[in-house]
Amino acid sequence: MQNEETVDCEKPDSNLKSIALHVRADMIFGFTTVPLAPSQSIIHSYKKQELISIMQQGPRYAIFRKNCVDLCVDDFLWPALKHQKSLMNELSVIKNWELDKYGQRVPQNPKRLVGPKYDKVFDGLVKILESRNRTLQVKSLIVSVHGQYQLMQLLSHVDLNVLKRLEVFRLLESEKFVDTRENHSEVVLDLDILKNCKNLESLHVTRFSISSPFGMFIHIPNLYVNMQTIYCDDLLHFKHTMENSDSNAYSQILFGTISDKSRFLGTVGLAEDGRKLVHVFPSKLILTYDPA
Repeated sequence: MQNEETVDCEKPDSNLKSIALHVRADMIFGFTTVPLAPSQSIIHSYKKQELISIMQQGPRYAIFRKNCVDLCVDDFLWPALKHQKSLMNELSVIKNWELDKYGQRVPQNPKRLVGPKYDKVFDGLVKILESRNRTLQVKSLIVSVHGQYQLMQLLSHVDLNVLKRLEVFRLLESEKFVDTRENHSEVVLDLDILKNCKNLESLHVTRFSISSPFGMFIHIPNLYVNMQTIYCDDLLHFKHTMENSDSNAYSQILFGTISDKSRFLGTVGLAEDGRKLVHVFPSKLILTYDPA
């Protein structure tokens, strides 16, 4: 009798170029891109309505007496990811805002929480990745998470050697409005798992601060991060990386503590005046000193 791993190896490659899941309180959207010329996107939607769930693909739809999340995981995620073997361009699993007919965000209804639904979708994703006999190879990964545990769950099943872009958003429990300028330094991520990601070209982390050494990321020309602590030498090294990058990189670094701040400012020709420090360099680098 063939074991499960052998059977899995014999299955044909799903050969998808990208997979995206956008989760709202009332609906889940799934997108896949297949390698045609030109590439073609297939859209699925799963909506809960009273005691039923509606699955729609293009003009076709079907009604199920099944949980909306289970339907999405079983009907969309399993077929898409279980036998994906080739390198994908992107995997995106994020919370999605509900918009009105004018494209404006709908005010939060306390009875419409997106967090519980998203967590079930995320758990289904991790279960599928755990069932595979190989790590997922993807160039770009975009994900919403509550914190450290969920992010590590996902990254442990991704081939970090081929990852070029990582975007991480803190998942908020409800569909409420949030000012992205809010200070989220109390919610911390340890990203030491990325220390050997030599091919990483873009790292954006939103609504978290990072406790890992900034020196781990100075080879990445496109950074949007909030660091707890940075050091002068690392910052100068990163500035050099930006200035010598061939890409159209743009970086914004917030930090709470900087070692040898006066030496850094003197080196780059700036003066310390005691105010909140925001500097824009010709290398498209923005530094913001914003102690908690």
